[in-house]
Amino acid sequence: MASVIAFLLKQVVDLILGSDVFDRILGAVKRWSEKEISGLEKKAGVLAELEVIGLKLTNTAANFGIEAAIQFLKAKQ
Repeated sequence: MASVIAFLLKQVVDLILGSDVFDRILGAVKRWSEKEISGLEKKAGVLAELEVIGLKLTNTAANFGIEAAIQFLKAKQ
């Protein structure tokens, strides 16, 4: 059931943000989730990484993408 939820979540987020954008956010969230730091520091790191790679998003879109990536990764476990 979790894999179905993950699949559906990815489809919806791909439609809203674009698949390339979500894939980049997902990669950044994966990398930062492995670090032994607080959640706020991880989020700041993800946002900084997205800025470095030139991904221009509104705060709302970036926060949505990060939260969706976190939920996607949890559903895949």
